[in-house]
Amino acid sequence: MIAYVAKDLTTGACLKIHEEVQLPAYSTIKVLLAAAFWRAVEREEIDEAEPHAFQPRSSVGGGGVLRGFRHAAELALADYAHLMLAVSDNDATNIVAGVVGFDRVNDLAAELGLRQTAMRRLMMDGAAAAAGRDNRTSAADLATLVEELATGETLGAAVVGPVLGSLERQEHLDGIARYLPANASYAGKCGDDSPVGRYAHDCALIGEGEHRVVMAIMTDGAGGFEVVSRTGAALYEALARG
Repeated sequence: MIAYVAKDLTTGACLKIHEEVQLPAYSTIKVLLAAAFWRAVEREEIDEAEPHAFQPRSSVGGGGVLRGFRHAAELALADYAHLMLAVSDNDATNIVAGVVGFDRVNDLAAELGLRQTAMRRLMMDGAAAAAGRDNRTSAADLATLVEELATGETLGAAVVGPVLGSLERQEHLDGIARYLPANASYAGKCGDDSPVGRYAHDCALIGEGEHRVVMAIMTDGAGGFEVVSRTGAALYEALARG
């Protein structure tokens, strides 16, 4: 199954299918968590410069760089938030989630009208997922969130700026970014259930000059990131043709 939303923010043209199907979010939930973090910083509920210690023995594994640290480290919360998006660091994500709390994340989802989205567990918490407390979202919700980051209508520059800044420095480019035109920019976040290989997702803001496209693609048993990549390229070309 492939679910997607591709919307041209200039023309309003939109292509979509199975967009309301709710699926496990995997690392795409980190975009909403980042927005909730920076919203709390803006409201002075959290200090972005507050230091937080990381102990390598506490690493949950999976994606990221902190899991490779040999010694304890102390970083500011804002730096963990950046690692969470730019290199999809699971340890950084869990630190940020512990400070922000699920309630702030889910309250923001409700405020933005993300009806299929909820954060209920930390990264790599297989027991919680097996018990039905998985993080969930849909292509429609991911597209709505990315469009909000593009327009800033609800969140504003203090939230949108740092979130997009980290997404623009994304190092995982296996999804939508792979087959885009060479002069197209990509600010996005992949998510998958590696090494199982059943789910592969991506959501992104794509730009060429003044032209901007919001895209969210979620797959369930459809062929992994190669399918996400080719679907993204086809959708982008279809919107470009009008």
